[in-house]
Amino acid sequence: MNNIQPTYRLIIIAILTLIVTSVGFGQNCSKKKLASKEMREEYDYRGQSLFVEMANGDTTTLKIVLYSKQNYKIFVVGEQKIGNLEYEIHVPRKKFNRVVKEVKPKTVSVYKKDPDGFYLYNNNGNRIEIGKETIQDTIWTRETADIEELVYNSRNSEFPYWLATPNKTQLVTIRVIADEADKIIIGCVGLYVGREYSNIYQFRR
Repeated sequence: MNNIQPTYRLIIIAILTLIVTSVGFGQNCSKKKLASKEMREEYDYRGQSLFVEMANGDTTTLKIVLYSKQNYKIFVVGEQKIGNLEYEIHVPRKKFNRVVKEVKPKTVSVYKKDPDGFYLYNNNGNRIEIGKETIQDTIWTRETADIEELVYNSRNSEFPYWLATPNKTQLVTIRVIADEADKIIIGCVGLYVGREYSNIYQFRR
């Protein structure tokens, strides 16, 4: 570095110092055993689990794919120092609504009735028409909306995990919220997505 000008030499030293500092203070959360063996059971968590650093008040969202006819166990565990964690699981659904497409006037025939409200017929067996009237004809249609349905909330659930065996492959959203605190603490959080094949010879999308 003898041929490098002093200014550039200082820049290089600063960059190297920043890199060393980042490596030194960063945590590899995937190396930490946040969940006990009893909690993990015999599920395979290597596919879609996520390990991140979170601070008090942070929110983290993870989208995963759950394949049909497979058994899943999903839960969230964090280091004790960051306090309580709440997590929600949302599943996409289609919502169908019946809505008015169009309202337009329509001319219809008016037929003669007896005092009891039954139609009267002529000798040919046809209803006896006595005039015309205009009515409002309503045309209905069906609208489809994509929504996210809340299927699990750790705050009010009986169990600290969610078990699922979807009938079809679908995209699921996991949202993790760390409680607010007076003093901000950063710690590791694990979003565990465990998979267990219900039938190793059966796989559907």
